[in-house]
Amino acid sequence: MKAWSDETSHTFQLLYDSDRSVGMAYGAAESADQEKPSRVSVLIGPDGSVLKTYEVSDAVGHPDAVLADLG
Repeated sequence: MKAWSDETSHTFQLLYDSDRSVGMAYGAAESADQEKPSRVSVLIGPDGSVLKTYEVSDAVGHPDAVLADLG
């Protein structure tokens, strides 16, 4: 994960969900042994509550949809 992060010049810390526990909690994976989790993102409010979950099918347009929801 670190090598990929360095290669793509990310300036933020990436998290790796090795046991899929976070993915299962947020609906991106149905089980720990699922080969590929679904592509989802979760908008979390300042108080830690889930405001919206997005099933991402359009990676290019997705940021605009989230920004629109942020108002």
